[in-house]
Amino acid sequence: MNLPLLFARRYLFAKRSTNAINIITAISILVIAVVTAAMVVVLSTLNGISDLVDSIYSPFDQDLTITPAVGKTFDRKDLDLEEVLALPEVRNTSWVIEENVLLRSGDQRRVATMKGVEDQYLSMSHMQRYLYSGEATFEGLTGPAALLGIGLKMDLGVPMDDGVFQPLEISAPVRGRKLSKYQQRAFETVTMAVRGVFTMNLDFDTKYLLVPLTTAAEVMHYDSAVSALEIELTDKDQMDRVAERLRARLGPAFTVKTRYQKNALMYRTNASEKVFTFAVLSFIGLIGAFNIIASLTMMMIEKRRDMGTITAMGATPAMVRRIFFHEGLLIVVVGVIVGLVLGLGICLAQEHFGFVRLSDSVVEAYPVHILGSDLALIAIMVFAIGLVAAWIPLRALSKRFLQSAKTVS
Repeated sequence: MNLPLLFARRYLFAKRSTNAINIITAISILVIAVVTAAMVVVLSTLNGISDLVDSIYSPFDQDLTITPAVGKTFDRKDLDLEEVLALPEVRNTSWVIEENVLLRSGDQRRVATMKGVEDQYLSMSHMQRYLYSGEATFEGLTGPAALLGIGLKMDLGVPMDDGVFQPLEISAPVRGRKLSKYQQRAFETVTMAVRGVFTMNLDFDTKYLLVPLTTAAEVMHYDSAVSALEIELTDKDQMDRVAERLRARLGPAFTVKTRYQKNALMYRTNASEKVFTFAVLSFIGLIGAFNIIASLTMMMIEKRRDMGTITAMGATPAMVRRIFFHEGLLIVVVGVIVGLVLGLGICLAQEHFGFVRLSDSVVEAYPVHILGSDLALIAIMVFAIGLVAAWIPLRALSKRFLQSAKTVS
């Protein structure tokens, strides 16, 4: 039988002669519980925001992107597409031409980023999910059509495809032709209808235009040149491993980046924010853990006679210390369990009912995402804080109170 744990359990739940000790113990448990619950809620909301940002940027950032190491474009013949598709982790690919162009509709003009892609790119980017109006297709009623961000559509005032007019003009400078010499012939212009309008975020909605790859090649006079090859994987967790394999196969002529590497600053900022927040909450928990010291001190004062009795019965000072050490651990364990349950309850309630709303946002309620690794890390950190709070002062305190206990007995 573990006698120190038995004594500690009885002391934790037993009535005291001084009600203040019960109150201090309850406050100690409450502080640990609140700090633990706050960690669960805050880290889960940061995870939710990170997932939201990732979902917003993911349509235009596929899992892997292959670009030339030097220059803006490369010839499709320089990259063995069959070799890439042969990898079991690769689900789909699309050649991409991305360049700035001038859009015109009536008297309105806007500079935008044209992204020429293959038809399968629309399913790779889940375009149907982000469609505001129209259809997620490049097949217009009278020929190839474009998909436009809602911000560009509103600025240009361009109407949807009616099967008669093609009101959107796309112009881009032809490579190698100087404006001073060729004037109007220095630009290539095509007209298209708008088949669909998408909305993702303010940046993409006012910046991007999607067109068929052949149209982009015609506008830019690219022939077989492309800007990149974008790859969708079957397993998102394999991005780094597949990227390393492709780098080894393709050599130094190409650069292979994962979605996270393309937006490294954004993801590093999210990760740093999470680490900083966890550190601040841990520090608050460390300050709150001093309640455990107060609780143990008061309890040792009250139990001096008991300490003298069990010492007279043969208990060693180390055993007495273990009794109060286990007392501190029990306070931490109860606080951690209550805090985890409370935090999980708040997060699940927010996830299912959305009590905290976000006005004028892409989502109606504040997003949360609970990770098991976060829960384990929180439990370990709070338990470690409680361990330190229970152990460090115990040796000095117990020496003094053991002496007084012998005097009392």
